[in-house]
Amino acid sequence: MFDILIKNGTVYDGKNAPFHGDVAVSGGKIAAVGNIRAEARQTIDASGMCVAPGFIDIHRHGDMAIFSDGFGAAELMQGLTSIVNGNCGMGPSPARADDHALERYLKPVLGKRAQGVDTSSLESYLKDLERAGAPLNVGMLAGCGTIWANVLGYGGRRPEKADVTKFHSMLERELSAGALGVSLGLGYAPECFLTTNDLIEGLAPLRNGDIPITFHMRQEGDGVCAAIEEVIAVSKALNAPVHISHLKAMGKRNWNKRIPEGLDIIKKAADEGVDITFDAYPYTAGSTQLMHLLPPDFIEGGTDRTVSRLKDRELRRELDERIKNGGDFDNIAGMVGWDNILISVVNTEANRPFEGMTLVRAAELRNETPLDCLCDILIEENCAVTMIDFITCDEDIVRILNTPGASVISDSIYPMGGRPHPRLCGSFPRVIQRYVNEQGSMTLQRAIEIMTSAPAAALRLKEKGSIAVGMDGDITVFDSKKIRENGSYAEPDKLASGMEYVLLGGRAKIWKGRIAGDVKGAVIRR
Repeated sequence: MFDILIKNGTVYDGKNAPFHGDVAVSGGKIAAVGNIRAEARQTIDASGMCVAPGFIDIHRHGDMAIFSDGFGAAELMQGLTSIVNGNCGMGPSPARADDHALERYLKPVLGKRAQGVDTSSLESYLKDLERAGAPLNVGMLAGCGTIWANVLGYGGRRPEKADVTKFHSMLERELSAGALGVSLGLGYAPECFLTTNDLIEGLAPLRNGDIPITFHMRQEGDGVCAAIEEVIAVSKALNAPVHISHLKAMGKRNWNKRIPEGLDIIKKAADEGVDITFDAYPYTAGSTQLMHLLPPDFIEGGTDRTVSRLKDRELRRELDERIKNGGDFDNIAGMVGWDNILISVVNTEANRPFEGMTLVRAAELRNETPLDCLCDILIEENCAVTMIDFITCDEDIVRILNTPGASVISDSIYPMGGRPHPRLCGSFPRVIQRYVNEQGSMTLQRAIEIMTSAPAAALRLKEKGSIAVGMDGDITVFDSKKIRENGSYAEPDKLASGMEYVLLGGRAKIWKGRIAGDVKGAVIRR
């Protein structure tokens, strides 16, 4: 007798054409697929519905939020059964409890350090996560930016031989804890100060291996194609798999130009044998630290030195000129304009009224220029501010996601207050609702593939992402026409709807459209 039998559904196995059939689960695994004539303790009638693998988000920033009460609803209601944190080089470990400079830098993205969680190593972090129990499966990447910060701080100092040796030791310790791969954040300190050769030397322990290296690239606007070439150069030098995070081309002048060119570069490299994959989120707006608008030399040395520079009127005039006319950094404000940048989360009550406003509108109310508004809010908030920036176009998103090697992600951060990005609650339903049902720019089979088997393959999650005998019993059942992203930029925290059943390891997490039971997920270790 099976534990659960899903009858009469249209089965999307994660890659191949759909077929009408049944899926049975026992002992946490998929036990049978096809025309099943057997009894089960529970039966789901999936007539008129899709049966698919549990969705996988390999790029979230829930590193600290995962320990908070209520975590999981936003993920499960959109069909997610597995997530991966530790992205963009920003891992929660290794970080001592008294390393306040590191905590201040990471907080806008990773959240406030959860009480009682030991972040001194990935092993201790994962043990605390296992004790706490997460409501879905969770894997981690080793954040190279956090490791380099332990070695170099946030200055612009180039690593010496002893630094590289120390980095290797710390990296290998994080990998031995079961990290699924490593992540780089080349848009953030201290990795933005490292050369390509520095990256290759640091990642030498991964040479000729199968551990994925994920890249928040050095540039994602005018210089995105050069940044792709850098990723490929690292892969060739190390003979290691690489994965580009949140591929995009920022700025209207780059839309429908840089991405076709970049995808051609990726295809050529793949044809030459480079193991390269990539992902994108299904929104034209991103979200990250507000100080990501600054050039790398302005953030050198951490938040205290950044604040000191922003107070310097001469440096502020230089910054104004560079944003208006410069191309020497990934100049988001210059490429998209101040009116496309929203202040999403602040920490002081004095600045709370500006949450949800563009920098243009906030500057008007403060009787400042947008540049001065940016600088002064960063000073007042000690740089702990996040933004939502409208940066890319829908055509490029569809182009990326329809290309072999792509996965869909959310890139979600979990602010404590303010306005989150709607992708936190809606990324995966949005792909089906917008691109499959509304635009017809993607098939349902493709949409399910980029949410299941593709991300599983990118991060080597060998027992996930597919409906097949022996695979983990992470399964979604839904009517594709009823899937809804209910949030918006104005009301971003509305949960998605349309998931009728979600099984986690063969046990119910959503049953008849509602979250059911207290089943815990597993920590996924390499």
